[in-house]
Amino acid sequence: MKMIMSRINTLPMKWRITLWSALWMCVFFLLYNSVQYLVLDRWILAQEENGIRKNMDEILVYYADNDSKDVASGKNFLDKVNQPDQFIRILDKNGAPLFTVNGNLPDSWVKPEKVDANTLVSLWHEQDHLLVMRSPIRTDEFIGTIEIVRNLENYERLNHILLLVMAIGGLGGAAFSMFAGVLLGRQLVKPVARLSETMEKITHNGLGERVEYWDNKDELSNLSFIFNNMMDRLEEVFQQQNRFVEDASHELRTPIAIIEGHLNLIARWGRNDPTVLTESLNASLDELARLKNLTHDLLASSEATSEQTSTEQADIYKIVHHVVDGFAVIHPEFVFQIDIDALKHRAAAIRGYHLKQILMIVLDNAIKYSGDKKDIKIAGDALDDQTVQIQIRDKGLGIQAVHLPRVFDRFYRVDEARSSKQGGSGLGLSIAKRLVEAYCGTIQIKSSEAQGTIVSFILPIFKDEAGQA
Repeated sequence: MKMIMSRINTLPMKWRITLWSALWMCVFFLLYNSVQYLVLDRWILAQEENGIRKNMDEILVYYADNDSKDVASGKNFLDKVNQPDQFIRILDKNGAPLFTVNGNLPDSWVKPEKVDANTLVSLWHEQDHLLVMRSPIRTDEFIGTIEIVRNLENYERLNHILLLVMAIGGLGGAAFSMFAGVLLGRQLVKPVARLSETMEKITHNGLGERVEYWDNKDELSNLSFIFNNMMDRLEEVFQQQNRFVEDASHELRTPIAIIEGHLNLIARWGRNDPTVLTESLNASLDELARLKNLTHDLLASSEATSEQTSTEQADIYKIVHHVVDGFAVIHPEFVFQIDIDALKHRAAAIRGYHLKQILMIVLDNAIKYSGDKKDIKIAGDALDDQTVQIQIRDKGLGIQAVHLPRVFDRFYRVDEARSSKQGGSGLGLSIAKRLVEAYCGTIQIKSSEAQGTIVSFILPIFKDEAGQA
């Protein structure tokens, strides 16, 4: 048995499902046919027993109603109630046969036997199955026994037909079970086969392949759905890594080349010229600082692409004041106006660190491109019971309308020379946009050249499990 099970377990899943399903369906057919046969057999035998009892009752009633000294006078009646497959025999009080009404059944097959009470027995004579009923008879003039012997040939023949039909049905059921098992195996394995095929395609064609999905509301369709979601996430992460590598290689090339050029200059002859040496070292330090900021921005940009959850909360009022106070210390020449009293008891559904990062990016840009006008205003209000809006307004250089559609693109600079002078990498607003959108928020910029810029971003309000803000 263990060997058979081990052999079955080595088969492909489709054939294992086929064999097991066919086996169980065959067992079900066998049990059903067995129960059906037993029920029909008992029912048919009961019909035969009821028939022979009915004959016996009719005979007893006849003799009770027609009391006669000569029992043999009832022979004509017995001929009428007798059947071709049975005989009726009358015995005297000693058990000796008086006469027999024979219906093509030899009376020698059953030995006469007197009884004192009704009996019903089943016995065999060679290949013939017989049903024998005996009943005592008592009249004023006669005491004896009535025997009715019935051949159950029809009953046996019907049983054989039932067995044949059920055997044929069982074979048909086994064939159907195999066929149904094959169909079931294919149907169940098909999603797994598609999944395997898709994995093979992914090996050769990359992460863009997906499993064909039908929402059948079952575990296998759910498996396909989960696999596709997993592949979407893997592809997104892979693309993020590629973008990070591309961005890093693109942006790091220039400062590294500048540093390399100055170091080569110093190595060749600049070390002996204090002026050239100082200029080269200062330029290299500037580029190193730029590299440091650029590396920080690249890492922040990579983190901003990760999906965030709304289970975090940030105290807007506290964080805005904290960030602005920090900038006020670093840039004492600026005047910061804060108007966020409406958000004093509001929390945004965002991590506090990320809200701080967004504010620092926008305020840093406002300070860099403020020009001679050192006024910056930070305002905030609740738009409804679902969202809050924070606005940062400066009166600086502004942005030309032609550049506005692309200000959130990675590494996009409105003015290359101006951005390089200010130390910008072109990643700040891109990072801010990704962070806001990661929390299901929106961000937009309104600006006019020489009129200043307004950056507005909307975030969802944090609500607890009871739905309270």
